Amino acid sequence: MIEACVSVVLVGVLLAAAMSVAAQSARTRYAQKDMTRGMSLARQLLAEIVQDSYEQPGATTSILGPEAGETRQTFNDVDDFNGWSESPPADVTGTPIPGFTGWSRAVKVEWVTPLPGGNTFTTSAVETGLKRITVTVTAPSGLISTAVALRSRYSIYDKPPGAAAAYTSWIGTSLQIGNDATTTAAGGANPMNQVP
Repeated sequence: MIEACVSVVLVGVLLAAAMSVAAQSARTRYAQKDMTRGMSLARQLLAEIVQDSYEQPGATTSILGPEAGETRQTFNDVDDFNGWSESPPADVTGTPIPGFTGWSRAVKVEWVTPLPGGNTFTTSAVETGLKRITVTVTAPSGLISTAVALRSRYSIYDKPPGAAAAYTSWIGTSLQIGNDATTTAAGGANPMNQVP
């Protein structure tokens, strides 16, 4: 009888440990899914932003943010997105993206100057010729995903090629895992800044 009681206790302890490991595995899987979806949302918006002009066409501004009366559909330079946010995420026409109820996106644009070594930047209150764009996506679970791009005034988007020229605006890959279209992994880069 004692051996049976000890066996039941041991099996109970092992079962509890196994369930704890399974629960942690499920939490990790959901967090990875949210991270992948969040990065996809951040990169999508970042790609939209960096294709706009570096500064207001025909004008120089000392304030980052949209001009009076501008909306996302009429934003025409990258800093128009400064301080912009939305929930749920939508495409450029304002149509909510399916499957992202409870998610939110926010954008911060700031002038930056590279520090010696070129890997670190300091923010500036005045025009520097270089803007850092940060897109932050927050999942319903609270998980935050962030994508950052640097945009210079010497971008291919500010010096468009002739009508017959072809150029690359995005290099990347997207991988769908299984039949679930929401389970994707994506990566890439915008080769958008050029030397003057």
